[in-house]
Amino acid sequence: MLNRPKLIGLAYDYVLFMSQSKKYNAQTLANVCLLEKLGKKEVVKILQRPLSVFSKDHHYDKVRDFVYKSDYFTPRNIYLINPLFYVYYTYLAFALVELFLKDAYDLDFSKENMKIFYSGFLSLESSKEEIRENSKFNKSYNLFQEERKKYFGNPVLKIDIQDFFNSIKVNNLINKLNRLLGPQEIIDQLEYFFNYCKLESLPQFHYSIASSILSQLYLNDFDSKMAVFTRKENLHLIRFVDDMFIVHLDGREDRNKDNYILNEISYFLWQDELVLNTSKTKILTSDEYADNYELVESEYEETSSFFSERLVEERAEQIIDNGEFTLLIDELYKLEKSDGMDLKEYKNLVTKHISIEGEDSNKVINNIIFSRKWQRLEVDDLKKIVHKWKYILFNPNQFTVLYIMVYQYLEEIGAVEEKDVQTYEVLDYLFKSKGFNFRDSLVAVSYLFQNNLRNQELLDKIKEINPNYVEFIRTYISR
Repeated sequence: MLNRPKLIGLAYDYVLFMSQSKKYNAQTLANVCLLEKLGKKEVVKILQRPLSVFSKDHHYDKVRDFVYKSDYFTPRNIYLINPLFYVYYTYLAFALVELFLKDAYDLDFSKENMKIFYSGFLSLESSKEEIRENSKFNKSYNLFQEERKKYFGNPVLKIDIQDFFNSIKVNNLINKLNRLLGPQEIIDQLEYFFNYCKLESLPQFHYSIASSILSQLYLNDFDSKMAVFTRKENLHLIRFVDDMFIVHLDGREDRNKDNYILNEISYFLWQDELVLNTSKTKILTSDEYADNYELVESEYEETSSFFSERLVEERAEQIIDNGEFTLLIDELYKLEKSDGMDLKEYKNLVTKHISIEGEDSNKVINNIIFSRKWQRLEVDDLKKIVHKWKYILFNPNQFTVLYIMVYQYLEEIGAVEEKDVQTYEVLDYLFKSKGFNFRDSLVAVSYLFQNNLRNQELLDKIKEINPNYVEFIRTYISR
């Protein structure tokens, strides 16, 4: 077994390597700034002390982040936290894994007829290069996609757990861990951490391998039941965190059996105080599974190459090439001018112009942005994306990134006639806004992270909405 300093050192490496691969996120930037400043030796020294001791010198500084759900209206329950506490939480999860694995080193939750993946991959015995790869989301997600691909040609059930992390209550998690591992000091420390940080459910910290691991430990009872059930019914389960595919190994399409499976799974989840997300649960024929979920490789900026669903790739190419994306920009410009932030109509327009049969709009938009498919547009169309900039108010997290990337590209190719005029207009709007609202803050935050937090005046405006957020930025990121 690894001793405490080595486990803390392993947690430090995982957090730092993951964070270095993410450029535009407040938590990962804070992690890099503080961990590199202190260094591994000092962080290990600090975190060797019990939480009750080191917390006297370091506050947890938990702050709600600016992130929307996919309805573009509801803020998500995602938090930023002092990077030392982020690493300490990761260490606690790794220590629990060591007890769970006993004499093994690699954390794999898979069983017979079940292939299970989580965000990242934990091996307690790894080289620095292996940790660098294993700490990234993409590697395990690629493996999940490759596993799915093996079963193209079979009918499947696509299943998702509703509000997964928020549904895992801390008390229930601690009780499950005690039953799974027996009474352990490390479980008591984890409970103390949750209580001290005022967390009532499994926290959604950005890119946290710890929360991903704990969520799978919580599903241990469910997995034991599913192992028996899949063997009995000749099924194969493939899961990434809470996103599941149940494959009919006999290749037969049977609606009655599908509904029976859904009822059984729903009951197993109910026993763990979880529920199916009915809006994302689908019965897919073999053709639908192969056609709608076939995978292609896509090069995304800021990541290594990873698999994208074929329909997302094709839809992104289609709406760029047929002019539908620029039509959406025009219609959003007109909508904002006539009706302001009509989010219901925004969703209708995105569904009409972007979605794949009413779904996956965010995936398509991300594909367009980060694979830089927008570069296929004519320069005049790219100028529209800059000149009609108020569309970004409908979806600040994605569209502010698009706007800045397009503007910088136009500058690079010498197509900006009056340097910085449009960027000035966006900033001018933000500075002159008398009632700086949550959506304005999202635009400002996205702008700041794309421009290396260089505008302190904008931070002062954001402070009107979320003073704790600005304090977090200035404490852990601004230099």
